[in-house]
Amino acid sequence: MIYIDASRYNNTEQKTGVENYSYFLINELAKLAPDDITLISPRKIDLPVRQIIMPFKRLWTQIRLSWEILKNKKIDNLFIPSHIMPIIHPKKTTITIHDVAFKHYPEGYGLCSRWYLDFGTKFAVKHAKRIIVPSAVTKNDLIHFYKADPQKISVIPLGYSAARHPDSKLTISRLKYYNLEPKKYFLYIGRIETKKNTGTLIKAFKEISDECHDIKLVLAGKPGVGEEQILESAKHKNIIVTGYIGEDDKQILLNNCLCFVFPSLYEGFGLPLLEAMGARVPIIASQIPASYEIAKENALFFKPFDADMLARFMKTIIDNKELRENLTSLHSETLKKYSWKNCAKETLPLLMT
Repeated sequence: MIYIDASRYNNTEQKTGVENYSYFLINELAKLAPDDITLISPRKIDLPVRQIIMPFKRLWTQIRLSWEILKNKKIDNLFIPSHIMPIIHPKKTTITIHDVAFKHYPEGYGLCSRWYLDFGTKFAVKHAKRIIVPSAVTKNDLIHFYKADPQKISVIPLGYSAARHPDSKLTISRLKYYNLEPKKYFLYIGRIETKKNTGTLIKAFKEISDECHDIKLVLAGKPGVGEEQILESAKHKNIIVTGYIGEDDKQILLNNCLCFVFPSLYEGFGLPLLEAMGARVPIIASQIPASYEIAKENALFFKPFDADMLARFMKTIIDNKELRENLTSLHSETLKKYSWKNCAKETLPLLMT
């Protein structure tokens, strides 16, 4: 029996990449092997599989899950889809470590958060029987920073789930709400924070805004570390800051943008790139390994802090329809490599051996 920590499954309306990973992967594992998995969670989950429900308000993983493992000897094969292991765990524990961004950009994290993530990663590298990572980038980081054993690390890419397309009436209504016209804006989706490099994107947009006065920039996402300075610089008549957006709004904004810009300084995978490909829009991305690994010839790549280079690319996207078409021509083929079903099919054998 495979016991899965499902505490991140559909636990918030404002899902991050880890929540999406837990949600979609557990759904697919439940389809592939419904009789071989048991979910452990603080709440009931609407899936037809065995479940152990353990309500607990704080420190659920380290206190409540550890206690359950201590007293329930049947839990001898545990899978943790996020990257903090319980202190008490079976010898046969598999964990997914999504990234170690805190090692590259520690200033993007609070002191306590940075310490906890570092401790959790060290603990997982030392004690997990197997480690799953979404990219070669994260595997190399674990080897470099934590001297992890390469033999116990498996690279399994995340999946892409085709989004439901909102109807035309809702699309028109939401674009009007944001004061946007189709194909007249650049779009960024992610946290508004320093390590996502949104400041460079804002600077680049301002360079072209006087010449391209009918083009706007949309920044969609929750605030993060450094957001006050970034939002101050974003005070411009053609820059729209939406805050967190739901799935319908996200899909509407993706479907109708002129180009998706992904300026991040570091990513363990870069799921928004797949979402942009699914919307069949051009992509400009920073020159970081994870983006290359996913997008390759599907994007224009700029040096992360080079606002002038990014501005030139943005202007070229506006002016060159043929380039926009070329950049989207391989999106469908690339997306075939990424599915949650394939992710589950590669993950399941690791959990069963």
